Amino acid sequence: MSGESDAKGGSYKYKAFLSYSHRDKKWGDWLHKALESYRIPRRLVGTAGRDGPLPAKLFPVFRDREELSSSSDLNDQIKVALAQSAYLIVICSPNSANSHWVNEEILAFKRMGREDRVLALIVDGEPDAADKVGMDAKNECFPHGLKYKLGPEGDFRDLRAEPIAADARREGDGKENAKLKLIAGLLGIGYDMLKRREAEARHARAQIWAATITAVMALFFAVIAYFLIGQTRDASAAQFVAEAKGDLAQRDYARAEIASAEALTYRDRPDIRQLLFLARLGGISVTGRSVEGV
Repeated sequence: MSGESDAKGGSYKYKAFLSYSHRDKKWGDWLHKALESYRIPRRLVGTAGRDGPLPAKLFPVFRDREELSSSSDLNDQIKVALAQSAYLIVICSPNSANSHWVNEEILAFKRMGREDRVLALIVDGEPDAADKVGMDAKNECFPHGLKYKLGPEGDFRDLRAEPIAADARREGDGKENAKLKLIAGLLGIGYDMLKRREAEARHARAQIWAATITAVMALFFAVIAYFLIGQTRDASAAQFVAEAKGDLAQRDYARAEIASAEALTYRDRPDIRQLLFLARLGGISVTGRSVEGV
């Protein structure tokens, strides 16, 4: 399968292949989830990237621990997965620098003619520590295959490569910026553009959340106010009903009528209307019952 034809046709099965030492499993877990769950800012979706229109998501991403659980031939399956991956991302640490299999995956991918599609994520150690005077070679984080280009025979030669690396260490880019740098590399767009669009998208999401929270709070307080007002109106109506009944009991029909009418302004209920009717009839209902029977 030709890397060039796949790049133009966009027919890769995987957006990327994650290569790492299983001692760095926590970083593999984090990066796998971070890439597959990332949503490309809406304003970028469909615009031109390295391999054509930008997708909405970077899915799926290959990780051998996830993808090959039922494989009977690990090596063959890895080679197929490498061939079906648009990019190779190497998680760099002293562990991966000393991993035979990480180097083999890099070599296999580069032999497919895709040296320019290898990205690196530094998570521990120091780049080129083995080649710098005064530094401990044990801290080297770049695997050998990442640091050198392929020769005509498909083996690594002495010509140094310049790995495209994002640095997740605190003293480097930090995890979030390193993730965005890798994503920009996978999309084939500028990091600054992606970060700017991501900031705009984050601001838009914050505005939507703020508007949603404001609306929910307004509804909440409206409901509370409705119930409080209702309780107040019930209490006021009950107070005037009590006054009206007392006035009727004392045959003070004028005051009873006033109190009943006031009660109706708070709650329009049949029992209050009956009180008003009794007051206006001088304390005698149409059925002949006195107020004591109400």
